[in-house]
Amino acid sequence: MATYCYQNQETEESIDRSYPMGDAPEFILLEDGTLCKRHRAAEFAAQGGQKSSTWPMKSIALAVHPTQRKQYTDFAKEQGVPTDFDKMGHPVFRTKKHRKNYSELVGATDFDGGYGDPRCD
Repeated sequence: MATYCYQNQETEESIDRSYPMGDAPEFILLEDGTLCKRHRAAEFAAQGGQKSSTWPMKSIALAVHPTQRKQYTDFAKEQGVPTDFDKMGHPVFRTKKHRKNYSELVGATDFDGGYGDPRCD
């Protein structure tokens, strides 16, 4: 069995499913009726492609209301930490340093974090 990545086209949420090698469908239907398309770029990244399986990372905890995406995108850019937000308002972090810089900018701390994770004193 191999793991295949699918993406909800409305929310951009990623979903993993296991299928026999080479038998993964192009689309899957979730229990709630949502149609998801196979996300080959995420599969490539997970197999050691240009990106790691961790990055880019989306944060639910640091999300903003979807109507505030432009406001926060502009704010972060003005402060020197350019950050994109997905359709649901989740910030998209490209690297660990990007996550740390943005978190510290908005005053967020990762209390379970380790060396190099966001800390606000």
